[in-house]
Amino acid sequence: MAVTATAPSQAHLDVALGKIKTEGVSQEESDQFVQGLINELDKDSDQGQLAKNVSEVAEWANDVDESFSKVTYGLKDMNDRYGTTFPPLRTFLSEWEGYNQRWATHLSLSRDVASQQAAILQRFDKVFLEIVKSIKTDQDREDAIVELESFANEDNSEPERMAEGFRTLKDDIEDFVVRFDAWVQTTSTELKQQAQELQKVIENLRVEIQELDIRIMEATAALLGSAAAIETFVGLVGVIVSGTILALALAQRVDKTITLSNKRKELAEVNRQQEALAHVKTAFDGLKPDIALICQKLSLFGEIWSSVQAQTRAFQETLKGGMEAISNLRFKKEIELAQKLCTPLRNGLEKYATLLENRK
Repeated sequence: MAVTATAPSQAHLDVALGKIKTEGVSQEESDQFVQGLINELDKDSDQGQLAKNVSEVAEWANDVDESFSKVTYGLKDMNDRYGTTFPPLRTFLSEWEGYNQRWATHLSLSRDVASQQAAILQRFDKVFLEIVKSIKTDQDREDAIVELESFANEDNSEPERMAEGFRTLKDDIEDFVVRFDAWVQTTSTELKQQAQELQKVIENLRVEIQELDIRIMEATAALLGSAAAIETFVGLVGVIVSGTILALALAQRVDKTITLSNKRKELAEVNRQQEALAHVKTAFDGLKPDIALICQKLSLFGEIWSSVQAQTRAFQETLKGGMEAISNLRFKKEIELAQKLCTPLRNGLEKYATLLENRK
C-alpha cells in the first residue's frame, strides 16, 4: 500500500476502522489489499527491511538482558543493605532470579525454534507451494492435496511450547511487577510516615536541648554569684561540680544530645531506604515496556507454524473444489503472497538465530 504524505485524522481513522468492523470489506477491496501487499514485498526484495524487522527482535533481546541485569543488581543491592529490615526483598529477589532463568531458557529455545521455522518456511515455499503452482492435471491436483495433508499433519509442538513459555513468563512478570509496585508503595508510605515522625522527634529534642542550655546557663550564672562574668568560660571548658543540680542538668543534656544524634542517624537511614526503593522502582518502570514487547514478539515466532498449517489446509480445501482453482486469479494471488512473505520471514529468522548465537 502506498504511504500518503499526510496522515489521516483520528476521526477519519476511527470511522474507517469502525466501518470495516461492522460492514466488513468487499471482495474488490480485499483483492486490492492482497495486491498491495505483494507490491510492497516486491519493493522490499532488494532492501531487506522486512527481514530486518524480524531479526531486530534479537537486538531487543540484548536490551532486555541489560534491563534484567539492572533490576537484578538493584534487588541484590537492596537485599544486601536492607534484607533484614525488609524481609520481603529476599522473596522478591529469589522470585525475580527465577524469572531471569526462565527468560534465558526460553530465549535459547527461541533461537532453535527460529532455525526450525526458517527451515519450515523454506519447505513451504520451495516445495509445497511449488507443487501447487505446478499442477497441470487432475492427478497433479489429487497428489498435491495428499502432499499438503501430510505437511499440515506434521508434529511441530516445540514452537507452541516456546510461545506459551513466553506468554506465561510475560503474565507472571506483569503480576510480579504489580505486587512489587504495591509493596514499594506501601513501604514508601510507611517510610515517609517514619521520616515525618522522626523529624518531629528531632525538632522536639532540638527545642528541648536549646531550652535546657538556657536553663543551664542561668543556673550556672546563679551558682557563680558575683563570679557570673566567667560563666562563658566555665561553659566552654566544660568543668562540672559533681553532685550539684547543674551536673544532673548537664547529664540530661548529654542524654538528649545522644538521643538526637541517634534519631538523626535513623532519619538518614530511612531516607537512604526511600532513595533505594525509588531507584529500584525506576528500574522496574523502565523494564515493563521492554518485557511486554519482547515477549509479544517472541511468542509470535511460535505461531508461524500454526499459520503455515492454516494456509496449507486452506489451499488444500480450495484444491478439493476441483481444477477450477488452478485458474482462479485470487487463488494464484494468495499463493504468490504466501511465497513472497516466506522470503523476508525466513531471512529474518535465520539472522535472528545467528544474532542470538553470537550474543554476549
